Amino acid sequence: MKIPAKTVPGKILVWQALVTLVCAVPWAIFAGIHAGAGAVLGGGISVLLTLYFAVKVFSVDAKQNPQGAMSAFFRAEALKLMLAAVIFSLVAKFLAHLFLPVISTFIATLAVYLFALIFTRLDPAGIGR
Repeated sequence: MKIPAKTVPGKILVWQALVTLVCAVPWAIFAGIHAGAGAVLGGGISVLLTLYFAVKVFSVDAKQNPQGAMSAFFRAEALKLMLAAVIFSLVAKFLAHLFLPVISTFIATLAVYLFALIFTRLDPAGIGR
């Protein structure tokens, strides 16, 4: 499924990527290139999880199958949370020295979701499309 950048999920993905870059630069400058790479990893995890969720949720047409859309939403959210737990467990185990830049950038990218309502409000085509 293609997610155009002008849709709400597309805008969230683009802004998360931008926040990732904005966070990675100071980490790289002040803590070293490895910390910068860790920040990119943290933002990348967020972007990847958002992309997974968007593809799963918007693969079901809510107008044709409202129950299926809600089911896809809850399944995608549950699996996204499980994936996040597994990914961060692996990061904590194998990249413990980079955990602070990874988690701080991940958290910073989550702030983009606060703007999702604004993106939706300004979306002339409706929610998400």
